[in-house]
Amino acid sequence: MNVTVSRETSPSTSDSAAMALLWPGDTHIIGAVEDGLEVYDQSGAFLSKTDAGEVEALGLLTGFGANERDLLLGLDTSNSTVQAYSLSGNALVSTGQAAVTSNLLLEGMCSFTSPLDGQSYAFLLASNGQVQQWHVYEGKDGSLKSTLARSLQLGTEPKFCVADAKTNKLYVTEEAVGVWQFDADVEAETIPELVDVKKFGHFTGEVGGVAIHHTATGQSVLFASDVETSTINLYDVADDHRFMGGMQLKGSGAVDGVDNAGGLFATDGANGQLLLSDEDNGNDATNFKLANISDIASAFSFATTLKQPEAKDASAKLVLVQPSMETAPVADGGDAADDPAIWVHPTSPEKSLIIGTNKQGGLYVYNLDGSVRQYVAEGRMNNVDVRYGVSVGEDKVTLVAASNRTTEGISLYKMDETAGKLIDIADGLQPTGMPDPYGMCLYQSPKDDQTYVFINEKDGLVRQWRLDEGSPGRLKATTVREFTVGSTAEGCTADDDTGMLYVAEEDVALYKYGAEPDAGDARETITTPQMNPALKDDLEGVSIYYGEGETGYIVLSSQGNNTYALFDRQAPHAYLGSFKVIADSDAGIDGSSETDGLDIISTPLGPNFPYGVFVAQDGRNITPEERQNFKLVPWERIADPLSLMKYTGRDPRG
Repeated sequence: MNVTVSRETSPSTSDSAAMALLWPGDTHIIGAVEDGLEVYDQSGAFLSKTDAGEVEALGLLTGFGANERDLLLGLDTSNSTVQAYSLSGNALVSTGQAAVTSNLLLEGMCSFTSPLDGQSYAFLLASNGQVQQWHVYEGKDGSLKSTLARSLQLGTEPKFCVADAKTNKLYVTEEAVGVWQFDADVEAETIPELVDVKKFGHFTGEVGGVAIHHTATGQSVLFASDVETSTINLYDVADDHRFMGGMQLKGSGAVDGVDNAGGLFATDGANGQLLLSDEDNGNDATNFKLANISDIASAFSFATTLKQPEAKDASAKLVLVQPSMETAPVADGGDAADDPAIWVHPTSPEKSLIIGTNKQGGLYVYNLDGSVRQYVAEGRMNNVDVRYGVSVGEDKVTLVAASNRTTEGISLYKMDETAGKLIDIADGLQPTGMPDPYGMCLYQSPKDDQTYVFINEKDGLVRQWRLDEGSPGRLKATTVREFTVGSTAEGCTADDDTGMLYVAEEDVALYKYGAEPDAGDARETITTPQMNPALKDDLEGVSIYYGEGETGYIVLSSQGNNTYALFDRQAPHAYLGSFKVIADSDAGIDGSSETDGLDIISTPLGPNFPYGVFVAQDGRNITPEERQNFKLVPWERIADPLSLMKYTGRDPRG
């Protein structure tokens, strides 16, 4: 398929045109050349040049920082830095600050602002196949800062990339292999997917630049350069990157065609443009060519051949919140940290503690500043919960219970409220009869104050035990009930006021059961991913933010999209919105992702948590990359943007 070039820039002042882009508003064309940056007007006429080193790639950040300025990012491969520029009149002006400095030998770069967390990122491509994702942000002092968020890996040298802010995908060309796709979410898996490949796909030789265009009706087209044949391949993003065909950009009149296109850039909408670097501009120095997307759309019948993307639920409310604290990482690598519980100090709330499971070996007790206070290495603890005023003979204790996958039992402790330490009070091994006890939660009946334990297993079995004194000062568990959820369930929480039990069947739904031992297996479906597009399985941790009376909120981990959904505690449990925990790079705390367990409390815990705190397990602890831990978010950071109530304190001791 042939498409005619619509216009071109003046020949570059060097003989190496790497990449060009259009400044916001299409007012200027910015070109990266061998020894700097050139500015052209809309017609392509040369306006100015800025010395910028050996610039091989460009990125654009729009509405950046407190002043919502537009920034140009330029990769200087001579010193592996990304410099930032603003446009003043018809010339580029350096900000005087390097946006990123890397110790790798860099070859390419692209940038975008994430639709998930609203943060700006630069992706740097290194000669060793590494792809670094840097968070670029404005510090509290107004300076330009950056933090390495994560590293991706390809087998050989990548050269070009484009990040799609509509789909949150990153496309990288490995010039000797093909085009790869990554999830651009900083908290996502780092596994690439192949879009197209040399020899067995639709490339005959070196793979060059990539670009994304979004039509006025919401479809997306990926462009990728097959350098040796001077062909631009087209792919329908919404149709699993279906190959739509290849095109060659031909000249007309005094404007010649495009040969061996390297860098590509595309703008959106009906008046969109495709910009290409032309490495063979006849007898003149290399330059940049432009083609009208409307001409390409006509040639490839975009209106009838492109798949319409799935509609998004406009009613879903997602807010972004930052943690104020994080705990020290657990000692074991891999999938280790799992579930937290919050213990409230009886007289000094700021001395309260976080208890977190390490399912590779034990229980952590953390101070509210995240430091470790105690570690109990007594088995692979999976889930943990806390209850106050639990009867043990004539005494009342604060109970901490956990499901123990090593002993296949229930681990039972009391909190020494003076020392802030856990003390074993199990009357010997309390067996579950389950080969792999998984999720766990406690329940105190409002009828008789009796305390119960619920544990579920991966096949969906749920058992309930009553806790009573065995030998003096110790607790034993007696089975009183069992039922089957259907498939794997882990997260559960019981409402001690209403006598309800909430269980998350990971791939299916959040259910409500009766929590009393005679409640049977009757249940009500609260929500499913099919009922609520804001959810994406697995559905994992679940907890309750207690308000006055029976008011408050249910919070649920939507692990598949790294968010947390909130529901009214009162029936019919209306969906109230979702939140995502994102990084506070200035504080050196990353966000949370792949959350298994969580807990939340409405009790004020001192000046840092005046309305309570939300605690979530972080399954991917990045920036810097460390073992898993737990993130703490003050409740008001969640409540205020979602217009939720902030309670000043329900005493968990009754």
